[in-house]
Amino acid sequence: MTGNNHDIQRDDRRCRHCERQSGECAVRCRDCDGWLCEDCAGTKTIECGCGNTVCDDCARTCNECGSRMCGDCAYYCEHCEHSLCEDCGYRCRMCDDRLCSDCQEYCEQCDERYCPYCYERHACANTQDPCYRDPYEGRPVREPFTFGLEIEVDGNHDTDMLRNHRLIAGWCPDGSLHHDGSLEYQSEPMTMSQLTEIRRLVERIATDTDNTLSGGHMHISRTGRQTPARWYWALEALDGTQCEALNMRHMTDTRWCELIHGDYCGKDTAINDTHRHTIEFRTFGPWHHDTAGRLDAAVHYMHAMWRFFQKFPVPKLKTRDIRAMSRVAATQAINDTNATTAGRRRI
Repeated sequence: MTGNNHDIQRDDRRCRHCERQSGECAVRCRDCDGWLCEDCAGTKTIECGCGNTVCDDCARTCNECGSRMCGDCAYYCEHCEHSLCEDCGYRCRMCDDRLCSDCQEYCEQCDERYCPYCYERHACANTQDPCYRDPYEGRPVREPFTFGLEIEVDGNHDTDMLRNHRLIAGWCPDGSLHHDGSLEYQSEPMTMSQLTEIRRLVERIATDTDNTLSGGHMHISRTGRQTPARWYWALEALDGTQCEALNMRHMTDTRWCELIHGDYCGKDTAINDTHRHTIEFRTFGPWHHDTAGRLDAAVHYMHAMWRFFQKFPVPKLKTRDIRAMSRVAATQAINDTNATTAGRRRI
């Protein structure tokens, strides 16, 4: 065999396979520098696609397609170290490690491949689409009020505690949260009887950030009498002290929850009317251990106003009546919550 990469020696060399003198037509392995006689070179070497000739012992075999190559042309799975040719294997979408088929993890949601480490940390792995349960199933009621929370947690926190809780239906990353470990959780639709349970869960939420970028949107059940315009006048009537006690932020931080009459669509409004079964209130601030004490008041206020609106067909309420009722409902909810909290502390 001849070629640019073959070192032809006229001096006698001992063949590394048959141990005979290799003679004039000796072939030298590109990887180990061992000599092969003409006979052994024909059966004990491979010519790589790059032109290098290597002996069988030095040739690498692709773990995927079985093609053989020299050491210079071989790649390796960076997790199991199996050999790969240039055309086989995958790259981790996050860290760019080269991977064999056995070590790559495929995500159907984003149609990307990851190494085992990155797969557990990429966005889709932190996603559980909610499958909501009807809390009134099997026991129909005349006016089924429900509320639900979107709990945004900005930063590292106890994810297992939240994911494994029976009132958490799903979770996903949120583009507005930028710290490592951040997630948004969606609660199940809840009745008033479940308020204590969800508050106790919120009391246990702690992060390694100040959560200033988080929100705590609340959804309430939609009916024909629950209109965004009615709710606009209810929120507009509250003063700053009441808003703070209810964990509402539309008077102080309006970037994601501006309260504008007639604007009830999208992710930067206080009232979002685009959902089929609920009305979303984006005015609420984050829910965690520092704000859990306001959750009871917030939900009781929303429940009181919901029941008030249910009593009157849409044309039958005047703006001044809505505003007056809103202030009364807020004061009552805040005072009752403060009294209950004080009672719990004495126990």
